[in-house]
Amino acid sequence: PEAPAPPGLRGAASPQRHSTARFTRASAASAAWGVARAGAGAWAEAAAPSAPPSVVGPWRLQELIGSGGMGAVYRAERADGLFQQAVAIKFVRRGPGRAVLPQLMDEERRLLARMAHPGIARILDGGQTPDGTPYLVMELVDGVALDAHVRALGADTAMRVALLRQVCDAVAHAHALGVLHNDLKPANVLVPADGRPRLIDFGVARLQAGGADALPQGLTRGYASPERQAGEPPTVADDVYALGVMLRELLEGQPADVELQAIAQRAMASTRAQRYPTAAALDDDLQRRQADQPVQALPPTLGYRTRKLLRRRPRRVAAGAAALCGVLLALGVTAALYWQAEAARAEAQTRFQQTRELARFMLFELDEQLDPVPGATPVRRAMVERGQQYIDALAATAAGDRGLQREVAVGLRRLAEVQGVPGRANLGQREVALVNLKRSDALLAALLQESPSRPEATAPAAWQLQQDLGHVRYVRSLFGGDRGNDPAEQIALARQADDLLVQALRGAEAAGVPLAQQGELHVTLLGARLSQAFGLRFLDRHAEAGLLQASEEQRMNALPAPVLATIDADFHLGRAPMQLGDALYYQDRLDDALAAYQRALARFEAGLARRPNHRKLMEGVQIGLWNVAGTLGELKRYDEELKTIERALPLSDQLVALDPQNTNLQHTRGVIRDHYAIALTNNRRWAEALPILQANHAQRAALAQADPNGGDKARTALLTLRSIARVHRGLGDRASECRVLSETLAGWRDLERRFGVSPADAKTDVAPTRERLAEAGCSPPAD
Repeated sequence: PEAPAPPGLRGAASPQRHSTARFTRASAASAAWGVARAGAGAWAEAAAPSAPPSVVGPWRLQELIGSGGMGAVYRAERADGLFQQAVAIKFVRRGPGRAVLPQLMDEERRLLARMAHPGIARILDGGQTPDGTPYLVMELVDGVALDAHVRALGADTAMRVALLRQVCDAVAHAHALGVLHNDLKPANVLVPADGRPRLIDFGVARLQAGGADALPQGLTRGYASPERQAGEPPTVADDVYALGVMLRELLEGQPADVELQAIAQRAMASTRAQRYPTAAALDDDLQRRQADQPVQALPPTLGYRTRKLLRRRPRRVAAGAAALCGVLLALGVTAALYWQAEAARAEAQTRFQQTRELARFMLFELDEQLDPVPGATPVRRAMVERGQQYIDALAATAAGDRGLQREVAVGLRRLAEVQGVPGRANLGQREVALVNLKRSDALLAALLQESPSRPEATAPAAWQLQQDLGHVRYVRSLFGGDRGNDPAEQIALARQADDLLVQALRGAEAAGVPLAQQGELHVTLLGARLSQAFGLRFLDRHAEAGLLQASEEQRMNALPAPVLATIDADFHLGRAPMQLGDALYYQDRLDDALAAYQRALARFEAGLARRPNHRKLMEGVQIGLWNVAGTLGELKRYDEELKTIERALPLSDQLVALDPQNTNLQHTRGVIRDHYAIALTNNRRWAEALPILQANHAQRAALAQADPNGGDKARTALLTLRSIARVHRGLGDRASECRVLSETLAGWRDLERRFGVSPADAKTDVAPTRERLAEAGCSPPAD
């Protein structure tokens, strides 16, 4: 699957490995957190806060960083000795509005927990002191304000604009999650030693959806829009206004630049409707200015656009102009007659093409950009709902147009991947996804079978159709292994995909397709072969699976640099060794399995160090930690096992908090909590483990009951039961152990009758459950 699927999620596993998960990456420490804002009403008039205690939770206060109308901020360090970390702790001032203090702090904590961006300082913890004073523990950003930074460096215009663009990117990230900063200004943008601006102080931030009107409304008048100063609720346009003020200030003392001044003026327009609609739109115009392209803030006059083109491509424009004169002279009379007849048709065709290009961008390019972003599931859900309507409408008009038919087929596959493909970030709509995949498969198979005598110039080549159909068969194979436990179907579809993709690679090579354009083919072939191996492991054919996975690890590592440069190499180079570790694990080659898991984990962690907000790399680290922990447990290195799985717990919580609608992440978190409980039992901490397992089982049993056709959900609930029985045994509660074992065996019998049980499950779960029933002298369940 796209994300390395752990064996405990589907496939055979020992009791130790079943129901486990892992994840953890410490946030990097950084600069001083901003404090209160002018205009905070009664809060600014409140009495000074009482001195906080010297120790708050695990943090020891060191010095006061700053204070203002809403409270005080202290520098603090860990006091429990677990590790060294400096943070900023903000205590909110008590005053007339004290009743809303907990609500304010909960709001800020909730807002910041949704954001994960290198340009936004993170929240780490929060709570209340014994006297009821709320506080927040935040990333400490050791830097200087943006305006002071550019003055100290003597930064030129280009550097100042580049810095503001990074701020725009951070603001756009917050806006995409529905969060408004509400007090943007240079003092709230700190630049640490690495030179990357950090946006701080979301203490007066607001959700775009509103609902926080009772909380203090902070603003800084020099940066507040006219609407905010008039008391209107904040919107995206108000943050855009503040960014415009910051741009204007950064340009002071710099050589005059008409385009940048026009961009600042548009961002600071007197009404919201006249401003840039989003921070991303403002950033786009700054990017156009850097690329010497016409900016949206200036009228698109012919003279202006011509001057910009001449600056970008002077030789090409000169040659084109000479040729154009001759062409215009020859075509002048003909064009005059033709234009009248074609005007209506051309306008309609242009509008159709524009709509088609926009939809293609949203379904393909934008979705690819959103895929690795944590918390993007709600946005992708909205895109899928509209995308389904668009694709269905397009399909009705695609007859006779091979290029359009291919676009429909690929669009259906992309929709399915977001809707409910196993192992991907999906919306849980599996049945809808499978219908779309089968529609896509039928369209592509028909196109590939046809061989028109006079193909259109825009028609797809055979190798492109082979690539598309191979991709669809690969994705369909993931359903074969996940839904109903049908590894034979998974293997058959994955092998069909393998054959098609190998043909496509040969065809692309014969057609002279550059290596840099073959990256997707290699990645899809990797997925198809790992899917085959996954099905083989489910049939207990682990040696065959291991050979295929080892071969893929070698093949991916040997790919030419031009190919690696076009794929997500940090992620994809870790997939094969991760699954190879599973095959080795189930052959009892534990040391070899541990080495493979560690190779994969090292790949993912190295990539995550370079791109700390990459969702798939975060998931890879999570699964890698879980696999390493499980193998350490089998090697009886129980202390190392517990420490490793403990690293995974906060990472799994972080991923679900960032993307609460992602059903795959929710499932994986339950697996990680299971293994944490198992690691506790391995360290004889039985009483701590039992409530964790019982809570997980209750949740999974409810999911299985709500989906009677979900064989995998029913199976997952049974895996948790066996672990619960083991804990009862450790606690010396034989009666409870017998009851749970009997319930487990009855559940396996029911699962076998309804869906079938794989040989791997029969060997590693059903048989041991039956044996333990006999050893404990328990009565077996009635047939």
